[in-house]
Amino acid sequence: MAARARFIALYEENYDAVHAFCARRVGFGEAPDATAEVFAVLWRRIDEAPTDADVAWLFGIARNTVLNRWRSRRRESRLLERVGGIREPAPAGPDTVVVRNEERRAVGEALSSLRPADKEILMLSAWDELSGKQIAQVLGISVSAADQRLHRARKRLAKALPTEAEEGGA
Repeated sequence: MAARARFIALYEENYDAVHAFCARRVGFGEAPDATAEVFAVLWRRIDEAPTDADVAWLFGIARNTVLNRWRSRRRESRLLERVGGIREPAPAGPDTVVVRNEERRAVGEALSSLRPADKEILMLSAWDELSGKQIAQVLGISVSAADQRLHRARKRLAKALPTEAEEGGA
């Protein structure tokens, strides 16, 4: 109970000063959230707080909170710049859509002609984007065995896919 009383006393004595400290650094819009973070840290660390803890000690916590918010803003800004530079691809024309659909159909037929073990390992690799090590964990086999099975399954899939001559091309 003493910890709670101590927290309440520190909160009531210093809230306005901590809020003002945060507002001067992150603006009035973010100040309430930053201030709440400071007092959340105080609550979690109340037993570690020095016996003579005062506003200066809380300002130290507030400073770290503000620095974390600034770092987060910079990371977000850099991410937005990178994402902003990505353009959506132009919509595919009808000829491209037809070719893609035909390729998907051919791959689907080739996959369905394979053994279940080959289909499973190919799907773990291509669809689930697992590494050889992860595939080995899923299947309960060694990494080298997983790599070897994947290599063989890819070869069988390539053989099962129609060639251009079989499709009527070239």
